[in-house]
Amino acid sequence: MKKYWISILLITAIFMAMTCMATDKPALQPAGACREITIQALRAQVPIPPATILSKRDVNGVCEVILDIRGRMVPVYAGRNYVIAGEMYQAKKQITQDKLNQLKVKRFLWLKPEVEKCVAMTLKPKDTPVKRTVYMITDPVCPFCHRAETRLEEFAQKYGAVFKLVFNSVHPPVGREKAIEAVCRKLSAEDYLKDSWKKENKTQQYQCAGGVELIKRSESLARKLGVRGVPVFYLENGETVVGANMPALARALSQKAVKVSYAK
Repeated sequence: MKKYWISILLITAIFMAMTCMATDKPALQPAGACREITIQALRAQVPIPPATILSKRDVNGVCEVILDIRGRMVPVYAGRNYVIAGEMYQAKKQITQDKLNQLKVKRFLWLKPEVEKCVAMTLKPKDTPVKRTVYMITDPVCPFCHRAETRLEEFAQKYGAVFKLVFNSVHPPVGREKAIEAVCRKLSAEDYLKDSWKKENKTQQYQCAGGVELIKRSESLARKLGVRGVPVFYLENGETVVGANMPALARALSQKAVKVSYAK
């Protein structure tokens, strides 16, 4: 009889173990949190416009997905039956933003050859060895851009920085036409920064095909980079400073450049 009850207990234990293994509980499979997450799976829970998945990773047992929606990086957290929009914080740290910053660096480095082709003019330091390169996305009629541009020559000299200007009008049609004018007049960076050319009322005289084409490509590039406002500064390693935040740009230029490579 004793052996009989021992056998029953063993069979019961085995059955319960098998039942637990077969139960579909997300918490039991944190390592595979992203295994079944696709665009189709996300759309089954929430309407998503045309998008691609830039990255997926398991974060605390939940799948973090970074979507590219018309050039904008959108983070969501998903499981088999749910989607949560927003960012995740842990230990007072924005872990979502860290990942977004990494992806933005990679995207810039991947697009860097295209960025070079969209440079309208270059400002070089006069008496200082070149140490850094900064790509400034700007608009000729943007007041915040103008505020930043008044200090470019100072920064070029102080930090040995080459500034390469790329136009992206956020004030069309006036900003776009002024950008085309600057290109068609073949202004040097120094002449562009003097700002007096904008008051000469010659915009319609300088709307050449080459200028139109360059600004068209520049605005397309800005969309790929996810630029939604100007100015934006990209350092050669992909580090970004958004807005006319010159103290932040000074801090970035003061640091030793860290090389980052990105192979597709």
